[in-house]
This record gives sequence, C-alpha cells and structure tokens, in this order.
Amino acid sequence: MNTKLINLLQKDLGLNEKQAKIYLACLEMGKATITKIAKKSGLKRTTIYHITDSLLEQGLLSKIEDEKSQKFLAESPEKLLNILKDRKKEVQEWMPSLLAITNIGGEFKPEVKFYQGKEGIKAVYEDTLNYCRKGDEILTCVSPGFYNVLPEYIVRYLQRRIANGIKMRAIAKDSESLRKHKANDKKELRKTKLVSKDLLPFNIEKNIYKDKVAFMNFRGFFFGVIIKSPQIAKSEKALFELLWKKLPD
Repeated sequence: MNTKLINLLQKDLGLNEKQAKIYLACLEMGKATITKIAKKSGLKRTTIYHITDSLLEQGLLSKIEDEKSQKFLAESPEKLLNILKDRKKEVQEWMPSLLAITNIGGEFKPEVKFYQGKEGIKAVYEDTLNYCRKGDEILTCVSPGFYNVLPEYIVRYLQRRIANGIKMRAIAKDSESLRKHKANDKKELRKTKLVSKDLLPFNIEKNIYKDKVAFMNFRGFFFGVIIKSPQIAKSEKALFELLWKKLPD
C-alpha cells in the first residue's frame, strides 16, 4: 500500500493510519466486503468494523447492504475538497495520486453507485448538495412520493439547497402537494412545470446535475442509483430540455 498517500491522509485530512489504510483499500477495490478490506489493508476484521463506522460518519465511505452481505465503497477523492475547503491548495497537490489508484475501469465507463432503503435515498440527495456549487442547477423529474417517504428530511434538504444557492428546474406529476410546492418556486430557487399523470406516468424521481444522473424509487423497495457519466448526463439533459420547452409554464 502506498505509504506516501497514507502519510498524506494522516497529515492533511487528520485520519489515523488505520483509517487511511481502509479508505485507500476501498478506493482501489471499489465495492468491497469487510473480508476483502481486511485482506487488502492488512488489518484485523474486528478492528475494521469500528473504523468503517468512523469513515461513514465523516462521509468518506458509503455502505451498501443486501440480504447476503454488507459492502463499503470509498467516496470519490474530490469529496475531500469539501472537507478541506480551508486547505484546498494542499489537497489539490496530492489529488492526482489518489485519482491514479481509483478503480475507474476506463475513461468512458460510467461510475455507478447503488443505495438501499430510506437512508440510501438520503445519501443520493446528499450527493446533489455535496457535488453541486452555488449557481449550479439540478434538473429533476419528480412524483409526489418523496413527501410521504421522507417528509422531515425533505424540508431540511430544501433549506440547505437554498442556502447553498443551488437552483432547480422541476417537471412534476400534477398533484395537490406539488401545486403548493410550485407556489413557492421563486423563494425556493426553483421553476416547476406540472404535467398530468396520464401524460407522464412515472413513479420515480430523476435528478440530473453536472455529469451525474440519479434515480430514486419511493414505492415498495426503496432504492437510489447514481450514475456518473458525462455522456449519459448530456443525453438526459437534452431530453429534459426538449420536454421542458414543450410544456406550458
């Protein structure tokens, strides 16, 4: 394992040696179980459980669970810039070293992350806030489901999006709750166009932001998917704009 990167993560990010080893191990392998992380990092399994929890709290790892296993995925190295805004110059100096070992799998291969449950859907929303900056715009196609599934979280998310200066354009399935939502467009940095459910019978939410497209399902099995791909995001934006222009205000 790269000793220089371990030292840099300890010095500049404030991680201890074991945290640094686990983050780098996950970064190299992509999605990995505790067993694989232990083998790659050279640490004992009993030690890793506590450390992964601390990295999850810091937002450096995400957790994916299914019926058979629990896996961990390192968040993109670019996220470190959000944690170290006051030391941005230092982070940028060693960022290429981290990116060099990331398990990308080819220049044009999409990076796909899958999240389960309500907490997984929250993780997708959090990514839109962490990845976007002031003046950026989220394009979304939405159904009323998110109000019923995460009512309190959605209110906090909206407040944070506005505070961060992130704009939004929404194509929404017409409903009483979304008509009330549309009435607050101006003060909530948003433009909304409502569509009859017969014309647009979708039951998921889709968010397009920068070079990412995210999908969230609010019925039955809750899940979220984030696809990072400039090509896919560009195509989805074009389709959104085509529909947006055809809809009345």
